[in-house]
Amino acid sequence: MLPDKIFKAVVEALPDAVVIANHAGTIELVNAQAEALFGYERDELVAQPVEILVPDDLRGAHIGHRDQYVRRPGTRPMGSGIELLGRRKSGQLFPVEISLSPLVRGTDTFITSVIRDLSERNHLRNQLEMEQERQRIAMDLHDGTIQSIYATALALELALGDVVQDPVAAGKRIDSGITQLNDVIGDIRAYIFDLRPVHASGDLLHDLASTIDEFRASTQLQVSPQLPSSIPELRDDRAAAMLHIAREALSNIRKHAHASAISVEVTDLGQAIHLQIRDDGVGFEAGTLQAQTHRGLRNMRARTQRLGGTFDLESAPGAGATLRIRMPTGL
Repeated sequence: MLPDKIFKAVVEALPDAVVIANHAGTIELVNAQAEALFGYERDELVAQPVEILVPDDLRGAHIGHRDQYVRRPGTRPMGSGIELLGRRKSGQLFPVEISLSPLVRGTDTFITSVIRDLSERNHLRNQLEMEQERQRIAMDLHDGTIQSIYATALALELALGDVVQDPVAAGKRIDSGITQLNDVIGDIRAYIFDLRPVHASGDLLHDLASTIDEFRASTQLQVSPQLPSSIPELRDDRAAAMLHIAREALSNIRKHAHASAISVEVTDLGQAIHLQIRDDGVGFEAGTLQAQTHRGLRNMRARTQRLGGTFDLESAPGAGATLRIRMPTGL
């Protein structure tokens, strides 16, 4: 076994943040990278419960997971498949990747957590996804919208030639051109809805009502809102997340569901706010979703779970789809 002095020097030299806690979850050792990452001085962390580094609303659950790990220790990533969050001294939450491993020293077993900040990686990933979305929209505009405008212009040009010799045919061509132009206007409005930045005011009910009005105007789809007159105050990040998810869900319905009716319902559950978005579209089998849709769903699920909420999506071919978000109201 390495002498303590050498062991501490090795931990200090590691490029990632390291937090070592005993079986009771009390922090025994941290390195300089952990101090820098979480914004604490070393003596503010040592002898404190490791939950000091966990978001407030997840601390109770973390204690249970930690106890399970102590009973069955092993080297593995923490929360596989779940986007994890760390909490800085300032209260700021940030995405992390955590690797766990047991450390046996004498008769004692400690838990070693190697923590990496994923903020930059997630930022780059989001930029890549935004660029991919811009490229998709550019292709759609070129291959669909621009071609439709060209076809409409050609139809109107032919109608101009028929105005004198065959006014009936000219009228039909003009009617067809008007229909095509209305379709193009609808497509452009839908693109504007997708591309417009989301500005959350913190008032979820007001923001949802505005989003629904904008979506109806952009798509001409029937949307039935069922919003209460008031709900308990939500943390700003949770209200913003629910608004983002609602907008993305409505956008997905427009693109993929071929729905004629949509309902958006908000319910106050006391300790949580429940958001349900239902459509009467074509539905789907989970295994048939395209990669783009999968990524959108993963992002919505991760955003919800990161803030302590639950995410559920039900669908079947021909039966539409129902999205349910439950977001806690506590701090």
